[in-house]
Amino acid sequence: MPSFSHFIDIHNHILPGIDDGPRNLQESADMARQYTAAGIQTIIATPHFIIGTAWAARAETVLAKVSELQEFLDNERIPLRIYPGMEIAYHANLLDNLNKGMLLPLAGGNHYLLEPAFHDTQENLLYCVKQLLDMGKKVIIAHAERIKAFQNDIEPLNRLVEQGLEIQLNIGSLLDAFDIPSKQTALKLLAADCAHYLASDAHSATRRRPPTLLDWNALKELLGTETLTRLCITHPAKLFTDQCNLL
Repeated sequence: MPSFSHFIDIHNHILPGIDDGPRNLQESADMARQYTAAGIQTIIATPHFIIGTAWAARAETVLAKVSELQEFLDNERIPLRIYPGMEIAYHANLLDNLNKGMLLPLAGGNHYLLEPAFHDTQENLLYCVKQLLDMGKKVIIAHAERIKAFQNDIEPLNRLVEQGLEIQLNIGSLLDAFDIPSKQTALKLLAADCAHYLASDAHSATRRRPPTLLDWNALKELLGTETLTRLCITHPAKLFTDQCNLL
């Protein structure tokens, strides 16, 4: 039976000095130690990309940060493998930025992790998602359950899921780290078979930390082993199918 050691965290902010995650390599290493203490071996680093802000590192900067951190962890004998990605905030110029090569997919593949604005209607985001899907891109919406428009109505997501959209939920939403509507919406998406990934969205070793064995056991009790395995292991592993032999 798959265990927590096979969990692949596809959404976190472990890279140092690039967004609201760790400030330096040592703080990143503290997060890495928490991952490995739980047995986790593989993550995809997804720093924010918010155009027009200080949190909009170039793709080559993110790749360099991943290499720098991986070398540091290897030297510290911390057995965590890190792959590059981005959490891309929706912006009107998103398609142009993608075509210019400014946006990184997850782990070098064809899946892009998009972050909705928390309080917009999401109509423009969903139209953009439809365009990306029509272009043959794979799209994952980050922490959809925390977005007010989707808390009010998940049906627009349901329709796009039928066309290939995928949804990532935050572990914290299911374990009461956020508000009640976030948990309720996460459960609705799960019940509607519209959730595909469960990730930490971890930001540091002290706040919004990487998941623990206790978290895994709580999730197993809430969701059952089969669902938890699908969201945390089976689906994330498929992101690597065309890029590398991960498992």
